Amino acid sequence: MARTRLPRLLPAAALALLCACSSGPPGRKSGTVISRAEARGLVDVTRAVPGVRVDLRYATAANVTGRPLYTRDMPCLLRRSTAVKLAAAQARLQEQGLGLKIWDAWRPPEAHQRLHEHGARTGMFIDPVRGWSRHCGGVSVDATLVDARGRELPMPTHFDENLEHAASDTRHPDPAVRANLALLHEAMRGAGFAPLPGEWWHFDDLEFLHTPIPVIRGGDIGVPLAP
Repeated sequence: MARTRLPRLLPAAALALLCACSSGPPGRKSGTVISRAEARGLVDVTRAVPGVRVDLRYATAANVTGRPLYTRDMPCLLRRSTAVKLAAAQARLQEQGLGLKIWDAWRPPEAHQRLHEHGARTGMFIDPVRGWSRHCGGVSVDATLVDARGRELPMPTHFDENLEHAASDTRHPDPAVRANLALLHEAMRGAGFAPLPGEWWHFDDLEFLHTPIPVIRGGDIGVPLAP
């Protein structure tokens, strides 16, 4: 279990920005989705976390299934209080000329079902019969470290691969990789997240680590899966 640290408080100005960002006027189709998402406690990460980069891997073929599960216009969403913590981690990294890139955030249970059916043998995706991933409640995020230009920095593995070398406490032979991993985990722990022991890129909001979170289905807010 990762060490628990209290999240650093987000400055008042940043909190104000988060609230303002959640009510701006996006495009018609995305606006409807965002409005429905907000009604269920989710916010748009790209608007709530200044400077964050987003590359939702399940909207591409660059994931364990080899094909897109999300549509290309899939919004990046998190529970509001989780997004506040993510903004604090991003701000901490920006002070060092770095930042976050998000690979996955809220995950529709419909997509998780497909992931489990495809990759159950990997152990990465909990069986829906036993419960849903915290991603499905918007309180987990998959993220990596980028430089000021948004370029991914070297990490122990790529996303959703090579689990035998993907542990959060891995001792990679390259000191630059070890340093990058330490920076990412320090920022996320300091903001109130716990790294998943078996996946260095996965972070759970400590506030909800032992609290049941209602899942939010894609059908509930008008988010379809890719065909």
